Amino acid sequence: MMKRRLLPTALLIALSLTLGYIGYFLFSPKSLVFLAYSPYWFRKNDWKEVALDLELIKDMGFDGVRIHYEYVVKDGLVEPLLNYTRDLGLKVIWATHATYWGSKYRTIYFPNDTIVGEYKNELKEIANASSKCSHVLYVTVFYPIPFPEPYNITREQCIEQINSLDFNDALEDIVGFVKSYNIPCAMESEGRPWDFPITFIENCDAYFIQPYSGPEWNNIAKPVIRDWKYYFQESGKDVYIGEYGFRTQRPSYHWDMGMVSNETMKAQLVQEYLDFASVEFGIITYFAMYDGDSDWGLLDKDRTFRPGGTIAKEWLQNRHAQFESTLKLTTGALIVLVVAIIVTIVWPKYGRSPRTSRA
Repeated sequence: MMKRRLLPTALLIALSLTLGYIGYFLFSPKSLVFLAYSPYWFRKNDWKEVALDLELIKDMGFDGVRIHYEYVVKDGLVEPLLNYTRDLGLKVIWATHATYWGSKYRTIYFPNDTIVGEYKNELKEIANASSKCSHVLYVTVFYPIPFPEPYNITREQCIEQINSLDFNDALEDIVGFVKSYNIPCAMESEGRPWDFPITFIENCDAYFIQPYSGPEWNNIAKPVIRDWKYYFQESGKDVYIGEYGFRTQRPSYHWDMGMVSNETMKAQLVQEYLDFASVEFGIITYFAMYDGDSDWGLLDKDRTFRPGGTIAKEWLQNRHAQFESTLKLTTGALIVLVVAIIVTIVWPKYGRSPRTSRA
């Protein structure tokens, strides 16, 4: 009799454990973490070096790579990049800008026919190849904002241009062009939205943001990140982090965004950023693998880890280990539940031996 009373209790305990583990497994944050990477600026599109970098990105534990697209079409790297990231198990987001972030054409000239025409020719190659690849999540199109200082214009003139009908019609046409290849297309803005308010592009699929800290040093500025998020959520689209990082020095024409005192502080903030942003966003990115225009990098160009790179690798690998552990616990709890059901319901009904009558 006591055993019969305990069986429903055992079943209830097993069911509670199972639902708890399943709930944790399904609803715990599983943000995708990307590393920004430029084959051209980091390796001059040298495929051997690029391939080694992609292997290292995978080894560090990143879910994907955000590829800055300069000259990958011209140098024939689109398909090698897509094939190798697929083989490595890395997801891909393409980061694109009509003027190569001002290095190919002066951004203030957008949207003239030459810039738009060449941009679409490159996007055609990228979107067409990516449409055959399930591991490509987005092609992102940057708002080509002509910031005042490089072009000797006022903030008001800049705002007028980026909110003009020609400017935004061109962007909407470009987004539609990418999407015609059945690949999701997102918009991305570099300027702080309250300083350089943009017009939302209705036909895009998502927004990527760059909520760098600053002008205060040595913090991740959580309220700033949330302010960016809330601003772009007004578009009705999903919002993700396209760039975020830290540096100890900057070019003279940059403002104090992402500034830290030293590499030790940078490493500490990399961990704080990963802890915070992985809960707030479905996709986050660290900018960048190597330095670029400032010392953003998690590694030196010879692939030596800086403190921030070591922290990022440990964080990512611990996350994967926790995921595997939770998966095993969930599987175990399911097995316990099945056994408890058999013992409580099935066995009493069908598993008894028929009693023999006494003589």
